Amino acid sequence: SCLAVSADGNVYVGVDQIGSLGKQPGKGSIVKLIDTDNDGKVDKHTQFALVDNPRGIIPLGNKLFVLHTTFSKETGIASGMDLVLFEDKDGDGIADAPSQPLIQNISSAKFLQSRGTDHSTNGIRMGIDGWIYIAVGDFGFHNAEDRDGKKITMLGGGIVRVRPDGREMEVYTHGLRNIYDVAIDPYMNIFTRDNTNDGGGWNIRFSHQIQSGEYGYPLLFKHFTEEIIPALADLGGGSGTGSLFMDDPNWPEKYNRVPMMADWGNSQLYVHRLTPDGSSFKQTEESFIKLTQITDLDIDGSGRLYLSAWDGAGYSGSPGKGFIVRAVPKGFKFKAFPNLKTASVKQLAGLLKSNSAVARLNAQQELITRPAKAAIKVSWEIASDNSLATDIRAAGIFTYAQISGESGVSNLIKLTSDIQ
Repeated sequence: SCLAVSADGNVYVGVDQIGSLGKQPGKGSIVKLIDTDNDGKVDKHTQFALVDNPRGIIPLGNKLFVLHTTFSKETGIASGMDLVLFEDKDGDGIADAPSQPLIQNISSAKFLQSRGTDHSTNGIRMGIDGWIYIAVGDFGFHNAEDRDGKKITMLGGGIVRVRPDGREMEVYTHGLRNIYDVAIDPYMNIFTRDNTNDGGGWNIRFSHQIQSGEYGYPLLFKHFTEEIIPALADLGGGSGTGSLFMDDPNWPEKYNRVPMMADWGNSQLYVHRLTPDGSSFKQTEESFIKLTQITDLDIDGSGRLYLSAWDGAGYSGSPGKGFIVRAVPKGFKFKAFPNLKTASVKQLAGLLKSNSAVARLNAQQELITRPAKAAIKVSWEIASDNSLATDIRAAGIFTYAQISGESGVSNLIKLTSDIQ
């Protein structure tokens, strides 16, 4: 149903044997796939954790963030969905202990019980700003609770974000139907592929998500279009699933720095070519990779792309269906991603200046754990160096902001003098 890959190439697969409409617990898991000789074929695997209906995964060092359905131990029926954190401190490929909840009840139990998980809360992805962005389907949720005890309700779909420690949960955008994932570029532009049914056909809309935006589903789209942010394009029938903003120097220019969006209904991975248009974009869609009922995709720090296929398992799942493929550019030469735990602050700063989005994000999150004085120094040097490319400076700015907190605001304000 979903996958994610660590910077060093370990693939975490969300296995969902009850499918989008199944309601029987105890058949889901997170499986870790390991390719020890880097030949593109799995050599060993572990069952990392048992969870039902996994719908989103983020690996970060020895941490694994997972979004999944919860079931009542007493009744065996769905009770909601949680965003949780697992840890594997000893590196044996198995979660050390029960998960830590970050957000609880982030999907409607009523609809999970009556229908299943197909329009529930779905993919998760971390932006370079350090927030986790959560794709919420049209089931919505009531009284989702974060670790501060804050509760929010969303009737319908949209994007919610939260800090990696489960604090400061907030609605980012609203008025979407059944988004499955988000693609995030180096400047925090967010793109979604939404499956709709609000008067304009049961179509796919490709949208640029702008914070606090209202996108119209289900009440405003047809008759109150002046009150919403319109999609960039209506693309006809389909069913959007996993999303990734490809930003990796190993990939040729034609397939780099573009949103790649999976469509389960069309069994197709699409590339959306973006052209700046005022404060947003224009887009053209191109077919890229055909894959039977594609569900998700992710890339590692060496530039290897992984894609998951539902492969005709049906709406109620199948234990014998589903597979993972790896794709690399022609002429690809493998280069191992460095061990961040043993890297110096200087080496991490070098990775923060990489042309790989995966390298920048993982270096940033490791820098945040290092002594603040040194980490602030190197991140500010990158943020304030106007000879660097703007996406690299953006990584420096967001890293500096996360480490320095309120004390760094005055310095960040100084950077506005660079704006022409």
